[in-house]
Amino acid sequence: MKINIIVLNYNGKDLLAECLPSIVESTKNTRFPAIVTILDNCSTDNSIQFLKENFPEVRIFPAFENRVFCSFLQAAQELDEQIIILLNNDIKVEKGFIDPLAEVFMAHKDVFFVSPKCLKFDKKKFEAAKSRWWIEKGMFRSTCLYPGYEEHIDKQGYNLQTGFGAFSREKFLELNGYDSLFLPGIMEDADLCFRAWRKGYKGYYEPKSIVYHKGQVSFKKAFGEKKIMELAHRNTFLFMWKNLSSARIWISHFFWLPIRLVYALLSGNPEFISGFLKALPRLPQALSRRRPPCDYVLSDKDLFIIAKSI
Repeated sequence: MKINIIVLNYNGKDLLAECLPSIVESTKNTRFPAIVTILDNCSTDNSIQFLKENFPEVRIFPAFENRVFCSFLQAAQELDEQIIILLNNDIKVEKGFIDPLAEVFMAHKDVFFVSPKCLKFDKKKFEAAKSRWWIEKGMFRSTCLYPGYEEHIDKQGYNLQTGFGAFSREKFLELNGYDSLFLPGIMEDADLCFRAWRKGYKGYYEPKSIVYHKGQVSFKKAFGEKKIMELAHRNTFLFMWKNLSSARIWISHFFWLPIRLVYALLSGNPEFISGFLKALPRLPQALSRRRPPCDYVLSDKDLFIIAKSI
């Protein structure tokens, strides 16, 4: 079983200098054949020259254009490893983080992804483990910081979504990777994992694999907090319009939507309103990507029942 660790980079030379040594080191501490590939999203900060001079053992894959997470598909199409570990350039890893992820693939045939335990760079504050989905007042919600999450940080099991971790390359290609509908980002990971679960594939969580994440460094620099909130709201609408088919959820969504818009106006939350308005022009795209329920193994109801048990 061969593994390729694909690190997404855009103008992250300093982050690569800080984080890449731990990733390269991890390939020397695994019983599986593993290599590192830098997927460069058209950087202009001399990242590629830096890599050539300092990390000659690392492969460099230049993307045709900067399509953020969607660029992973281009790289995956050109590789032949069975497992691809997708990382951002602001992630450090423990030297033994590979094997626990790969062993899940060996134990289960239905694996789409395996996510590691993620801590902040200080190695103390928790960032991500298992995630849950639910509908709250007509809107889709997902988080790994649900009530009682602390009890699950060190427990293996199913996981609903992840932004990084180990993926079956074959299933990733089958699902056509991340959807450009959500560019420049946010919710694309929820969308991909939701589609995988509906197909009958599974996501797993393996706390023996540990990584450390700075968290949206390039994204925050490019867009700022308010724009990120607007994107989060916009893409949540697009996610729902594209993926959900339950009549009960749709009734709840349309009932609560005007109430939520008025409340956002009165409470000073313009990002929710602007996010909705910016989602509307993409509504035809979202609807065109909808698949009939017969194309899937699990229904919305099935997935939200599973979510309660995560």
